[in-house]
Amino acid sequence: MKLDLIEKQNLKIFLISVYGPQVNAWSIGDKMFDLTYALINDSRQCSDLMDLVPRPLPLGQQPAKWLTKEIRNIILRKLKDRKEHYSICVKTSALKRKTQFIMAANGL
Repeated sequence: MKLDLIEKQNLKIFLISVYGPQVNAWSIGDKMFDLTYALINDSRQCSDLMDLVPRPLPLGQQPAKWLTKEIRNIILRKLKDRKEHYSICVKTSALKRKTQFIMAANGL
């Protein structure tokens, strides 16, 4: 099923937020959608791992108390059905796939 005009526009808006104004010159189609899906999937995996990273130790707090709280927060972050992605994960995934997007934009 082909993307309709609204879907193409929404996809273009998202890609502009990731790659900047160069996307305006790109042809948006099914291949771009497939690449965007792969980018988001990569980002989701990264974001899931980022949830496991403890946050920095605040100044003056006891390390043992902080670690106990961080473990609890890590578990809570994993339990909630989160739809957001860490921006660093989106940027890393986008950089990894940029050549593929440019090739698709040029019909390759």
